[in-house]
Amino acid sequence: MASEIIGTIGIFLTLIVFLVTYFRTRHIERMALIKNEKTATIFNVNKSDSNGALKLGLLLLSIGIGLLIGLLIDNALGTEPAATFVSILICGGISLIFYHNYVENKNKSKQKDEDLLV
Repeated sequence: MASEIIGTIGIFLTLIVFLVTYFRTRHIERMALIKNEKTATIFNVNKSDSNGALKLGLLLLSIGIGLLIGLLIDNALGTEPAATFVSILICGGISLIFYHNYVENKNKSKQKDEDLLV
């Protein structure tokens, strides 16, 4: 019983320490920018990622396919469920690589179109 309470308190303390460290570091960086008379444009987040739904959809679809493949392998070989987790990770990684290649090709074609207009 006491170990569960200590574990719960430890998780919350870790979360609080991470949050305090994050905001304190961010404050120190911004104060250094103000001291050096620089703008805080490096903190502006570019929201040009309009393919976020595609990325999430590919990842979730590949996790489902990886789960299916892993379960089929486990049932066929009669092994531990290690193949399930491995196939989930492999399929998830393949989908993220596919997404990265898609976005890079899209950016190259957009850059090529802009070069033709100039």
